[in-house]
Amino acid sequence: MVAAVRLLGRYQGRNGEIEIVECLESGTRIYFEQGVRQSQATPDGESIFTYVRLMDELLSRAANILILGCGGGNLATRLTRLGKKLTIVDNNPISFVIAHKFFALPDDLACIVSDFRKFVFADEARYDGIAIDIGGPGFNFDEEFDVETCEAIRARLAPGGRIVMNVTVPNDIDPTADRIAARLAGNTLGVWVIDEQGIEDRNAILACLPERQLNARSALQEAMGNARERWSVRRGRLR
Repeated sequence: MVAAVRLLGRYQGRNGEIEIVECLESGTRIYFEQGVRQSQATPDGESIFTYVRLMDELLSRAANILILGCGGGNLATRLTRLGKKLTIVDNNPISFVIAHKFFALPDDLACIVSDFRKFVFADEARYDGIAIDIGGPGFNFDEEFDVETCEAIRARLAPGGRIVMNVTVPNDIDPTADRIAARLAGNTLGVWVIDEQGIEDRNAILACLPERQLNARSALQEAMGNARERWSVRRGRLR
């Protein structure tokens, strides 16, 4: 059965047409880009996606966070409510408009319109957390996050800082997630991959952290505890 929805807005973004629809039964709103669901959240910006809650928890020890990628702004909205200082970068200015209008992104955040690579190469600030949630139709993670770009991102970290990234994984044997995680971590950070083994075209969270242990964190285990999903944590396979 197809859920009943109503169209709230249609926009032309840099990467194609964006539609915002509301699910009449649940009241949640979906951000579609070129027909691909990029985010889904309540009108006050609370995401229904487990991966957003995982990123939130993995960034809990950071106070000053750079977010690369906006979309519906759900991660930024959540982190703001937790008292974090944020800088958000996205090359699609309409995403900021949509996040403010439909997903309760606060108005007083630093929202910068820029290609994320140009920004990290030019920026001189340091952050104790960097969140990366960039993608969309035709996006090539391996090409966009090459060695040079990943080194530039890591160079923006303050001592003790962490990088948390959402990527799309096509299947269990694709090495892209591990390859990008190794590039981001370099020789200084530990690497974990959190995803649902056996699910095709799934979200995977790359955690590049200064601490030595991850599995023992009860809040992370709680965030992974959706009964309908099978999230697990493993070490990165490449260094």
